[in-house]
Amino acid sequence: MEEPRIRKAAPYRRISELREGEDWVKVMGMVVEKGDSEIVLDDGSGTLTVFSDEEGMFRELEVGSKVRVFGRPMLSERKEMRAEIVQRVDGLDFELYWKAMEEVKKLEEEVG
Repeated sequence: MEEPRIRKAAPYRRISELREGEDWVKVMGMVVEKGDSEIVLDDGSGTLTVFSDEEGMFRELEVGSKVRVFGRPMLSERKEMRAEIVQRVDGLDFELYWKAMEEVKKLEEEVG
């Protein structure tokens, strides 16, 4: 019997912090453009084109929706991500969330 694949937790990244070679990350932002197979997110630090091979993944989203996206970054001339999971987080206060995440990063750096 095949062992179940366990995926490590996706580290949180601001769009400006995405790096080449990262395998699995999560980003949050506001949808600023929407097409059938892609959306463009803005998190205040930059923009990211998010696409999916899964038909209808973005159907329930609209410009102005706040989302959390888990996926694989693909950096070229423009920043892109292949989405595996997209979650609406319209009620989330982004400014407060980003401040909290900065504090978490500081704590992680202190602890090592």
